[in-house]
Amino acid sequence: MQRRFGVAVDPAQVAACVGTKELVAGLPSWLRLLNPGAGPVLHPDLAYPSYAMGAFFAGVDAVAFSPTAGPALCRWVNSPSNPTGQLDDLEAAASWAAGNETPVLSDECYAELTWQDDPHTILEYPGGPVLALHSLSKRSNLAGLRAGFFAGDGELMEHLVEVRRHAGLMVPGPVQEAAAAALDDDAHAAAQAERYRARLERFAAGLRAWGLSDVELPAGGIYLWVRSPDGDGWALASRLAEAAGAVVAPGALYGTSGTAHVRIAMTSPDEAIDRVLARLSESTF
Repeated sequence: MQRRFGVAVDPAQVAACVGTKELVAGLPSWLRLLNPGAGPVLHPDLAYPSYAMGAFFAGVDAVAFSPTAGPALCRWVNSPSNPTGQLDDLEAAASWAAGNETPVLSDECYAELTWQDDPHTILEYPGGPVLALHSLSKRSNLAGLRAGFFAGDGELMEHLVEVRRHAGLMVPGPVQEAAAAALDDDAHAAAQAERYRARLERFAAGLRAWGLSDVELPAGGIYLWVRSPDGDGWALASRLAEAAGAVVAPGALYGTSGTAHVRIAMTSPDEAIDRVLARLSESTF
């Protein structure tokens, strides 16, 4: 965190998790032990579905965040965003945490894949109770390792480390050694970031040549968020499957305001992406 984000973090306020998806789904339940009567889980309007699933596990509502939202069990921010790639105002989120005495959980698994700004973490901004979650899945292409870490507010960290230990959510020593080695090496992360960036640019150009004129590169992350010309994301997903064998996610899976879009992930090998682009070049939208 010091090397990549310029933030000094007390080692006592850092802990490993079994991949951040486990933590995302479990955090509301662990936080509810601290505040049983708290309100809903707040999340971005377009969001990773596991935020809502974590609320379901905790037995509370999941509600899209609005500027007028008051105290809640917790609030999720995700910058760069999955699925849109947009960047959130983490300083404002930290200030909101202080003003509402509500933990803000910053999912930063794409932070080192920020294209239109320097990478940021919510831990840069003092104030309210905040946690930052970091993953090796995208940064290091190590999703199968199931390793990540979280850091932040001392009181929250003390509680979470203790209850998670009793739940058996401990990362095996060899996995932690591998994770530490990956986090200590910036060269491979830079190479992986460049690989994602090149794929985004190449695929966006291919979609424009196919006939989708409204294709923009994201501010961060590894997804193209593409609007269907007729406003039907499911139809565009079907068309991409039929024309090029590309399996993409209809935007409705991330929230009702995403129904006109599809999310296209740049996670396939370059050879597979080249095959899809070649098929698109042989057809028109």
